[in-house]
Amino acid sequence: MRAFLSSICIFSALIVTGLCLICDHCVNLHGHSCETVSSPCKDEEVCVTTLENSTVGNDMRLSVFKGCQKYDPRIPEGIILYSGGPVFFTGYIEYCKEDNCNNGTVTVPAINMTKNGLECPACYIKGSYECTEVGTIKCIGNQEQCLEYSGELRRPGTPFEKYEYKGCATTGACDFSPSVLMGLTFRKNLKLTCM
Repeated sequence: MRAFLSSICIFSALIVTGLCLICDHCVNLHGHSCETVSSPCKDEEVCVTTLENSTVGNDMRLSVFKGCQKYDPRIPEGIILYSGGPVFFTGYIEYCKEDNCNNGTVTVPAINMTKNGLECPACYIKGSYECTEVGTIKCIGNQEQCLEYSGELRRPGTPFEKYEYKGCATTGACDFSPSVLMGLTFRKNLKLTCM
């Protein structure tokens, strides 16, 4: 009976909104798996899965998001990568365009750890907007820009705090990261530059 009623609700939503995609939806701020609920998207949205790993020192925070999102060709599908000092962040984004295509487990491809020749200033501090550089870091894979961030952000399961960070980043990270990341939440950006 419940399945029948769910089918009627989804069918009714499709009649109202047009023939939109149906995607799995879920959020887990404490791991890379979650139980999903299937529901329709808005017009022009596609199914998306985002996996994030925010690691500072030995403190690793995993999160997963599944749902609908308007496709933006500027946002790279695949791995977004930051590193500098004790910070290592990966975000993996996967889009698809068929009903419930974002269900099941997502396997993140291996990170390209090959040094690419770029070196960036490196520093990290929590609780302040200014950190002292501790030398440089050698960038890897698709990290083809140096990034500097200062402002307030929140890692999954933690409150908003002041941070400054310098290191390597995926090309274009300053353009798209604050809008697509969901586990790592930006609130007050004093500086976000990529060079």
